[in-house]
Amino acid sequence: MVVEKLIRWLKPQRLVPLAFRLRPASEFIIFQGQRLTRRQVFTRVEQLAAGLQALGVKKGDRVATLLPACPEAVYPIFLPSMLGAVIVPLNPFLGEHELRHILADCGARVVITARNWYGQDYPKMLARLLPDLPDLCHILVREASDGDGRVFLPLNQVMSPGKPLRRTTLSGSDPIIIYYTSGTTGRPKGALHTHGRIWGILARSARARLGLSPLRCLLLPFSPYQFAGLFGIVVTLLAGGKVILMDHFDPHQMLEYIQRERVSQIGGSATMYRLLLLTPGQERYDLSSVRRLTFSAEPMPFDLAQALYERMRCNLENFYGTSESMLISWTGVDDPWERAASTVGKPVPGARVRILDDERRPLTAGERGEVAVQTSQMMMGYYNDPELTAQVLDAEGWFHTGDIGYVGEDGCLRLVDRKKDLILRGGQNIYPLEIEQYLERHPAIRRAAVIGVPWTHSLRSGLRLSAGAGEAGGEAVMAYLELQPGAKLSVKEVLEFCRGQIAPFKIPEQVRFVERLPTTATNKVQKFRLREMAAQELSPDATA
Repeated sequence: MVVEKLIRWLKPQRLVPLAFRLRPASEFIIFQGQRLTRRQVFTRVEQLAAGLQALGVKKGDRVATLLPACPEAVYPIFLPSMLGAVIVPLNPFLGEHELRHILADCGARVVITARNWYGQDYPKMLARLLPDLPDLCHILVREASDGDGRVFLPLNQVMSPGKPLRRTTLSGSDPIIIYYTSGTTGRPKGALHTHGRIWGILARSARARLGLSPLRCLLLPFSPYQFAGLFGIVVTLLAGGKVILMDHFDPHQMLEYIQRERVSQIGGSATMYRLLLLTPGQERYDLSSVRRLTFSAEPMPFDLAQALYERMRCNLENFYGTSESMLISWTGVDDPWERAASTVGKPVPGARVRILDDERRPLTAGERGEVAVQTSQMMMGYYNDPELTAQVLDAEGWFHTGDIGYVGEDGCLRLVDRKKDLILRGGQNIYPLEIEQYLERHPAIRRAAVIGVPWTHSLRSGLRLSAGAGEAGGEAVMAYLELQPGAKLSVKEVLEFCRGQIAPFKIPEQVRFVERLPTTATNKVQKFRLREMAAQELSPDATA
């Protein structure tokens, strides 16, 4: 393939325009009733860059996007190479409190957003935030017909043709993107990435996969604000394929797209894939075109991986990465589905992995410890937070992920849990993920979250403890359970489900049923919120 060869020696600022122009009349973005060619997309990217430049946006200015999946969410991906602006892609599910912090933290000059989505009126919400955001000059609204002529402007007006564009030259050390973490441990933090490092993954990792037929047609059932979406769009562009965008997850619509467009690759999560298989009538659809299913962030249950493979007979690939390090590891294109379900594969080219003990000393194969990584796409640091950066990124460039894992004899990395979530009891290390995965096997339990809580007098006296649990010392196991719609379950039934199936010291001493677990905008459970809830409930004042 021509692009596969060119990527070895062309800089991204020349490579991307060339990729758009190699097959200008071929389709690149399919969204609802729109079918946009490469020429059309590239023209609109140029128009957006020129429009922002006319508004005074210059190299280094932060341009945030708050958009569901749509073509306008794709155009900003290519802004840095034309305008030199730093893009800040944001999850459209973020609320006011989170947005206020993020937009103030990054000093966004421009926000590109939608008029409304899922009942959220973004212009109204952003108007409420404006007094706290002195750097924010313009809010560009998709599908808007008018604005105030100063701050709020219709995006199509800004992108109107005829404006000149003065292209900016970038060096490898210029910042081009800030990814905000989802905040499972507190407020979101902005991982700052440079032009040279963010494109390093293409030069080292993507090249080997560009010629594969699965990239002919990529289906993304989520907004491309995440690196997985950005990476998938750019690699599909370079591979000569097209991308189908969905503004919200709809398993029935996914099935329609797969059959009608002959989708060859899907990017999703375990939850999405499970809902896809549970869709009534899914067995009537022709899914034979699918060659690859990719997933990350959320563990893939073994039974689900098996069901996916049996239904589609395609390759399953597990990706592991963080906002700070980008891609760390992935399973191979020829690996069996069992490996994708049980491991996160081997380090991607340009990445190194170490397993460290609490003193940050390297451990041997099979020993569990914290996962530390070096990657060619490592962040420069957290934006405006050198102190926090120093806590996780050492002088040698090793990023300490906070994940617990080990490397097996096969060289594959296996994740066990989050370091901060580890429960310590009487010399035993208890990994909440193991308990959560077991609890979620119960047909009535939709989702489980397990935390460790200090032993208290009220906890000791008010519970029937597992054998030896109370004498072990340390922390007690507390489980929060979100049930399936309409399901009923008692604490007694939960404990009976656990007894004899998991070790006695892992059986929860406390079980709480909640309507919804507190989650981030990316659907990750916020365990610090659960710890706050537990601390309030179990405090001496609460039980007095």
